[in-house]
Amino acid sequence: REFILSAMEHALTKHGLPVLAREELARHVGRPLDAIYAGWSPGAAADLVEAHRSFQGANLHLAAAFPGSAETLAILVQAGITLGAVTSRSRRTSIRTLELAGLAPFFDVIVSAEDTAALKPDPAPLLLALGQLGVAHQYAAMVGDTRHDIEAGQALGMLTIGATYGFAGDEIAAHHPDRLIHDIRELPAARGISNPR
Repeated sequence: REFILSAMEHALTKHGLPVLAREELARHVGRPLDAIYAGWSPGAAADLVEAHRSFQGANLHLAAAFPGSAETLAILVQAGITLGAVTSRSRRTSIRTLELAGLAPFFDVIVSAEDTAALKPDPAPLLLALGQLGVAHQYAAMVGDTRHDIEAGQALGMLTIGATYGFAGDEIAAHHPDRLIHDIRELPAARGISNPR
């Protein structure tokens, strides 16, 4: 949360634009950065995106995993689940932040903004990840905390799991995911996997 919202605040401040309340900024998370910034300042969108990404590159320490993330992903991997991360964030920071958080080893595939022409809610990034994982969509689940995540999964007929602990909070339920989790540690049970502890 801090990693993304602070970058938005920095980009807007640097270019002399009004800084929106964090609740408003959070509503835009999950959309492509160029679309977000074009909506706020069409002529300066590219510069705003660069300011955003440069800030993140210089402040990787702000990206932190949710409590219980590593233990939860380990349970899924031990149960034979292959994992892919699909993000609209730039490859400049997406892989490195997962590495710093100790989560990168759990993912067989990481799809970032540069990897497909279209971003979520278009299903193209999910199709790329599924293809690289060798998993058919009917056997996969999309777990996400924004409507763009849920809509991308729904477009492919995937099981969708809304994470209320993320950016959208309880509002994610309005987009009708198949299941809801309120803590990442609930994910194994949502996939029918019993926690070994």
